[in-house]
This record gives sequence, C-alpha cells and structure tokens, in this order.
Amino acid sequence: MIDPVSTQIMPQSLLRATDLDAPQRVAPGLAAGAGATSIDGMKPSGSFSELVGGLVREVDAKGKAAETEVRRLMLGETDNIHQSMIAMQESGVAFSLLVEVRNKLVDSYQELMRMSV
Repeated sequence: MIDPVSTQIMPQSLLRATDLDAPQRVAPGLAAGAGATSIDGMKPSGSFSELVGGLVREVDAKGKAAETEVRRLMLGETDNIHQSMIAMQESGVAFSLLVEVRNKLVDSYQELMRMSV
C-alpha cells in the first residue's frame, strides 16, 4: 500500500480496515507533555531563516528529483511513467505550498508594518 502523503510503501501491519473510522493517530513526539518536537521526532533547532531555507532546499530537491525522473523516462532508461508523474505532481504541490507560505509571510510582514507604535 502506498502512503498518499509521502508516496512510500507502508507495511500492511500499519493499515487496517478499522483505521478508516478511528481517530487520527498522534505522531511520536507530538503527544501531550512530550515537549516541542517536530513531526519526525527531532527537536527544532536553528533560526527562522534556517527553517525557511531548509524548506526551500526540500522543494528544490523535489523539483530536481522530478526533473531526473522525467529525463530518465524521456531517454528510455525507465518505463515507469507512474513514478515520473508522481514525482512531478509532488514537486508541483510542494512548490505551490511554498508559494502560499511565502505569500502569508509577506502579508504578515505588511500587516506588522501598518501597525502604529
């Protein structure tokens, strides 16, 4: 089974028919009293600029991966069109999300500049 979020293959032991009706599971490290952690369980570190820079690098990596998959498909090195399409869509969604986050940040900055001190 493919996880719709990360497109990685998930073991069947994690998927059950009753999971569809069950409440969403809490990611490790996000439970109450666990402290501030990110989704992957790592402690957040660094500044805001490092966080945004990391997000930009991840989006760029997805774009390069999609470009590589398309190039391999066009050169005939692979016949897996599904993986190429998934990589392209994942790259497009990641870029759209990055643009929306940027727009919200710019709007927030402009709102702060309009405030009187």
